[in-house]
Amino acid sequence: MFTIQHDTPKYHIQPYHMNGLNWRLVPDDPDRDNIVIVTGFTPPWWTEEYGITFRSDFHLDLAVHRATLARMESILQERFGNLPNFFCGDDYANADPMERRYGDALIPALFDAQVSFDNVSGHPFAASLDLTAGQVEGLEVPDIARHPVTQLLLPPHENDGWRTAGELGFEGVINIAYNLRGQDLFLDMIDSPERTRHLYDVVWQTINDFVHLVRAWQDPAGMRPTYFVSCDCVVNMVSGEMYHQQLLEFDRRFYNSFDLYGVHTCNWTIDPYLDSLAEMSKLAYLDMGPSTDIDRVHKLFPDLCPSVFVHPQWLREASEQKIAREITELGKRIGRGYILLSDLEIGTRDSQIRAAYEAAARL
Repeated sequence: MFTIQHDTPKYHIQPYHMNGLNWRLVPDDPDRDNIVIVTGFTPPWWTEEYGITFRSDFHLDLAVHRATLARMESILQERFGNLPNFFCGDDYANADPMERRYGDALIPALFDAQVSFDNVSGHPFAASLDLTAGQVEGLEVPDIARHPVTQLLLPPHENDGWRTAGELGFEGVINIAYNLRGQDLFLDMIDSPERTRHLYDVVWQTINDFVHLVRAWQDPAGMRPTYFVSCDCVVNMVSGEMYHQQLLEFDRRFYNSFDLYGVHTCNWTIDPYLDSLAEMSKLAYLDMGPSTDIDRVHKLFPDLCPSVFVHPQWLREASEQKIAREITELGKRIGRGYILLSDLEIGTRDSQIRAAYEAAARL
């Protein structure tokens, strides 16, 4: 099996946004521009602009999934394809696409959580299982390989010419643990750390096993390194000390389980967690809010290309001139990396998006 070491990466993890922020493995390109903009739109934007919805058939019917993604790709290419470094998705029409099928509800679905595909947000929603203390203590890793969700998403390949496109949304340990236990998770972290550790352990094993199963399905010959980005969106609800004591261990396990590993933290200031994250010195991806001490990020992770969010509401309300100034200043702080214009909302002008891309291209 193809394996690379953390200290000699030939690939990197690149963020992109088709139906939610996601990541893909790409070869290193020393000649690419210093700052690359990543743009994505909310489901209501797609509905308002083009009548595209993301109901259950989008997630469960492969033909609908493929046709919808191919249409989205074509729309973005026609509307924004002339922007510098604009990425509008893969060649979905000629592949087995798996772009965020089940959305963030994917791992909860493996624990048999009830999933709704018809929420007003346009994204699948897994209702919290609100497991009792006893249920948490008896929780086991599900039979992933034979689970109906796995069999739906990873059918046997029918010919030698297949290829996959897109990424599933796997989530991270704290996100899934919160979905399974509910708000009692945070009480357990203080009052019952052993119970919490068992929950984290089961969740970690489930995610890890499932991601490796998916990677083997995508690349059965093992020609590329394995990779994974853990979504720690809820981490801002715990202190840096508590993250270090109870959660870092599981991110480190992922770090050691995959050839390339990254952490998604949402649009938070991640300063309280940087010392802990620095124990994984060769992170291949890390995102953060713009108030983060990016100079310190560079010192702790000298080989990292940081990804920094810009809030969608700010972009929608700012003038094109202000956007150009702010993107230029932020790009200089980042040096070489990505600026994430994720989940852009109805009312965002094309000229505002263009101003961001053109400013970044000048850096």
